[in-house]
Amino acid sequence: MGLGKFARRLVVSAARKMGMKARKYVAPVAPFVLTPLALGAGFSAGALVLFFNLADDIREQDGVWRFDHDGLKLGLSLRTPRRTALMKAASALARPDLMTLVGLGSLALSWHSPSHRSKGILLAVTLAGGGGIIGGIKHLFERERPSLIEALAKEGTFSFPSGHSFISLCFYGILTSWWMRTRPDPIRRGIVLLASSNAIALIGASRVYLGVHYPSDVLAGFAAAVPWLTACLTGYSQYEKRVALLPPGPGTKTLIAPHGSQKDNDA
Repeated sequence: MGLGKFARRLVVSAARKMGMKARKYVAPVAPFVLTPLALGAGFSAGALVLFFNLADDIREQDGVWRFDHDGLKLGLSLRTPRRTALMKAASALARPDLMTLVGLGSLALSWHSPSHRSKGILLAVTLAGGGGIIGGIKHLFERERPSLIEALAKEGTFSFPSGHSFISLCFYGILTSWWMRTRPDPIRRGIVLLASSNAIALIGASRVYLGVHYPSDVLAGFAAAVPWLTACLTGYSQYEKRVALLPPGPGTKTLIAPHGSQKDNDA
């Protein structure tokens, strides 16, 4: 037997043993790790790490300068009248002030409808609360808007992080979550998830293209939105589970047939 063949067999044998041990130890904990709550917590932790790394680089004015510089230059090189119109329209789809009004309006419209009230509360808390969070972070860092290229839109707030990115992920993330919960077809769910992801990415890219945000602002906005959206959706899910366990009220229709009809069925 040649040395190469022996080495290959040795590697295969070691891989098999490691695979068996991995299955032995991973299989018992897989049902607890591969759950929406655990996955959401994992994504949130990773997003927070990214956000704080970006925040540290920006506070020290180091690390992201080249990334921001190249991103703005790329946006400038791609500018055409048609693309500018598209990017302005995409940016308008996630104005934080408009999205806050959408959340409060949905709460007002759904308040008198018990079946939709919880959804209205979810939208209001996520959008209005998110607007407050992003505003507080902006005033904490007070990063000035980009001046490297000409801005194609006027903004009166600070730059870091991007409120449009934050709100777009929260709003369209909630709509996508509702759609996917009511549509079992995996193809349709995949199409909607892809379309929603592209819309969110386009909104973030539009802020750099228009020259009103650094690329790091956009990434930080997305990163800050992940734990907030996860917390809101988790709270909504727990609320639904508790409501489902409550006993039916006096006006709730019961599925138990009257005794008379049961006798008729037995006959």
